[in-house]
Amino acid sequence: MVGLSEILATSVMVAISGYLVWTLLGIRQRRMKFAADGGDDYSGEAKEPDALANPDEEALDDMDQLLEGAGFSMPEEE
Repeated sequence: MVGLSEILATSVMVAISGYLVWTLLGIRQRRMKFAADGGDDYSGEAKEPDALANPDEEALDDMDQLLEGAGFSMPEEE
């Protein structure tokens, strides 16, 4: 026989599940509306692509530090 506590727990779980589905659908609608309105202006292109072809010494040092921090290392040049 199903007790009152089991019925209450089931109804609470169903209510929570319904609320979560409703929230996810609301987020989906906002994202779709944002995308339909043009979204952001990010194109993925570099502002100065020519500057990327010739990195300066500071940029190379920063890249070395980041790679070493991530566990990558290059053999030293002789």
